[in-house]
Amino acid sequence: MISRPLVRYVLTAAMRDKLVLTLLFMVAMGGAVSVFLGSATITEKESFALVFGASGLRFLGVLGTTLFCCFYVRRSFETKEVEFLLSRPLSRTTFLFSHATAFIALALSLAISIGLVVFFLGKPSMNGFVVWLASLGVEYSIIAVAALFFSMVVSSASGSALCTLGFYTLARMMGTILGISHQAPSNAIFAVLNNIAEMISIFVPRLDLMGQTSWLVYGVAGSGGIGFTEEAGNYAHMMVAHLGILGFISLQGAVFIALLLAATAFDFIRREF
Repeated sequence: MISRPLVRYVLTAAMRDKLVLTLLFMVAMGGAVSVFLGSATITEKESFALVFGASGLRFLGVLGTTLFCCFYVRRSFETKEVEFLLSRPLSRTTFLFSHATAFIALALSLAISIGLVVFFLGKPSMNGFVVWLASLGVEYSIIAVAALFFSMVVSSASGSALCTLGFYTLARMMGTILGISHQAPSNAIFAVLNNIAEMISIFVPRLDLMGQTSWLVYGVAGSGGIGFTEEAGNYAHMMVAHLGILGFISLQGAVFIALLLAATAFDFIRREF
């Protein structure tokens, strides 16, 4: 199902891509800017640098992962590289899962790089840092596979990147949307919209419950776990209560990566070249 030479080929192409090198440089610069801004505060210098750096670098990693995956896949289609590889003794599922494996490996490497920078920005709670880093790796893996899906479906690199970023934005705002819908006036229209929002939340990863910067400062227990009320997703709070935060993060990553891969395979196998 997975071709190791193809995985190495994608990883080698990533190392040669200027976007990846630029992203690593920007991660280092982001850490430096966080330290500079933290030193300008009067109190809680390390905490400010930690929170500012973690939140900023988190989005930077998502942006870099999205751009590389989308532009790499679309460039492969435009240069007929996909057709050439598929003319070899290589099935479409092997091609797809090999690329997904390489993209997830890149996403995890980026998460570790950002984690190292964040670790040296201050003195994070070790328990909170481990959970935050694990959630960051899962989040980037989901985004990498989502970028693979949209780049297969949408015919332009910029369009697929925008769709992926839109998907990420919806996933980050889902808790807020659910919270607002539960505070809406009690009439038929808002009741229908509330049910629609809850149904959509089942098929969208709850990234708003992951990678919370409060974990870095206060730890998971000290920050109260996940920072949303039960109205912002009863099923998510129920899973956290039964599985724990790490269990919830792992299960969410496995489920949504599998769903995105299944959707990508369904489209890619049926496509005619």
